[in-house]
Amino acid sequence: MSGFDVYALDSPQAARTFRARLEKRKNELQSYILTGDVMDWADYRRRVGVIEGIDEALRVCDDLEKEGEARR
Repeated sequence: MSGFDVYALDSPQAARTFRARLEKRKNELQSYILTGDVMDWADYRRRVGVIEGIDEALRVCDDLEKEGEARR
């Protein structure tokens, strides 16, 4: 049993758009951290946790893309 289920996206364009949005958000959060624009330790840890979650989502995207390529 996994923590979440993944469903196929409708098109390769949708997958690229999803990946681009995740990467953009990750870059924004990293920028806040690098510039010291965090409120306190709890805010820092929350942002780092979100970045880790985005990294996990990007790994899932990679797996889905590999599975799609294997089916072709």
